[in-house]
Amino acid sequence: MFYNAAVQKTSTAVKALSVLALCAALMIFSENCSKEALEGLGLCLRVLIPSLFPFMAVSSFIVKSGLSYQLGRPFRCIMKKVFGLNESFAPIIILSMIGGYPVGAKGIASLAESGAANKKEAAKAAMFAVCAGPGFIVNFVGMSIYKNKSVGFIILASQIISVLVIGIALNLMDREKNENNSKFELKRNFLPISSAIVESAAESSRGILSICAFVVLFSAFTGIFNSIISDGIMKNSLLCLLEVCSAVCELSKSCPVEFVAFAIGFGGLCVHFQIFSALGDIKIKKLSFFCIRIVQGILTSLFTHLAIQFLPGDKTVFSTAVIEKADTFGGTAFSGAVLIIVAICFLYSLKSYKRR
Repeated sequence: MFYNAAVQKTSTAVKALSVLALCAALMIFSENCSKEALEGLGLCLRVLIPSLFPFMAVSSFIVKSGLSYQLGRPFRCIMKKVFGLNESFAPIIILSMIGGYPVGAKGIASLAESGAANKKEAAKAAMFAVCAGPGFIVNFVGMSIYKNKSVGFIILASQIISVLVIGIALNLMDREKNENNSKFELKRNFLPISSAIVESAAESSRGILSICAFVVLFSAFTGIFNSIISDGIMKNSLLCLLEVCSAVCELSKSCPVEFVAFAIGFGGLCVHFQIFSALGDIKIKKLSFFCIRIVQGILTSLFTHLAIQFLPGDKTVFSTAVIEKADTFGGTAFSGAVLIIVAICFLYSLKSYKRR
């Protein structure tokens, strides 16, 4: 009893001190925070809203109007055997691969709310239906950063393959996959087309506003880290952990394209929080989700590397102008650390799914 009380007091004190330290950092580095927040807002207006909002609205409309059930019927056997999900998930998973990070989560939440899926199915799909869209990867990363669409298409294809691999692996590890659909009857509580359009637009507007708020907030945090941290490796690691847009911009300057692919596959905490918010009442194991994102990042990086090796032509476009800096990451120590992290993440995920 006394131990639990002490732990609770210590936790409260640590949280309070962290908030105070963050407030102090925001005041000390207010100029850099404002600058990065403005960059984040510009990114929302230029990239995120045009690329995400239409797909979020379409995803919501497909569910609310009942099209998810009709469109998914031809994929019934595939969805059940490959992913252990009912047919309504088929268009949502496809949209998650071409729409952007939170589109899949938003569609999954809509399926659960409409009664077209149970919470177990929704939580299972939310673990792997996470993918950056073509608007971000091809246009922003490929064209704006690397000046080459091939880079964007290779990373996009690599991430889609990694999502499919993870979805299949999760289904194979799920001991309750035969019970997810057998005792569940679809509830077709769908709306008329006119009502579905109106509600989809309103719901997607609220969702995109929440996403932009997360991006601006985390962009402000990156301004603090950029001011405090001068070491390139540590800065890139923190950016990769926090916010994917800032991470790909910095990693592309000094690291090979495989590291950019990892950052896109991982997504960053900013994207993770967006997904948690979009899922609403759907409960998932956040640590397992984080570990799976690490595995997804590594798989995306691996498939990108393999695609580059087999791609004919000049491969210098996939590298960086400063190769020497990238060599810092190429030693055996880093490779060993990556393998250890992957093994831990895989074992933890396997253990979690065996307990279910």
